[in-house]
Amino acid sequence: MLLSYLRSKYNSDIEEGWGAFETGNLEKAEHHFQHVLDHERDPHMTVFDSIEAHNGLGAVSRAHKDFFDAWRWYKEAEHLLKEYYRHTWPATLSWSHPHDRPALRTLIGLGHTAYARGSTKIAQRYYTTVTEHDRKDELGIRAFLAAIAAGKNYTSDHW
Repeated sequence: MLLSYLRSKYNSDIEEGWGAFETGNLEKAEHHFQHVLDHERDPHMTVFDSIEAHNGLGAVSRAHKDFFDAWRWYKEAEHLLKEYYRHTWPATLSWSHPHDRPALRTLIGLGHTAYARGSTKIAQRYYTTVTEHDRKDELGIRAFLAAIAAGKNYTSDHW
């Protein structure tokens, strides 16, 4: 499973897409993620490729403040993950394990998008799911939960 994820023929598009997103080139990021989804029926594509492309388009949509589309992309990624995991999340998720990153990006993306839409209860639910499965809190999600509990605003633009 891990080897197929790391070496799929769409991996470079996923990496280029996230790299472009991180540098603020949303048009290039969208192009790479959309390219992957344009080939979704390719038997060489892994479920992780598709999930990451959905996550990428969700992140691009959220960066454009299009929360409806962001929510849709992330929910599609969540659906793919639930099917892959047979509706039971793994006991642990870790950012240091590349095959766990799509799940973490999906859950965090849903939390950030819910928060941006003003749905703090839903955001809190997704953040809690992350912290239940990433007990080390490698990505600092407890800070978002603490901000919600304290009634403080925060930005999630870096995600």
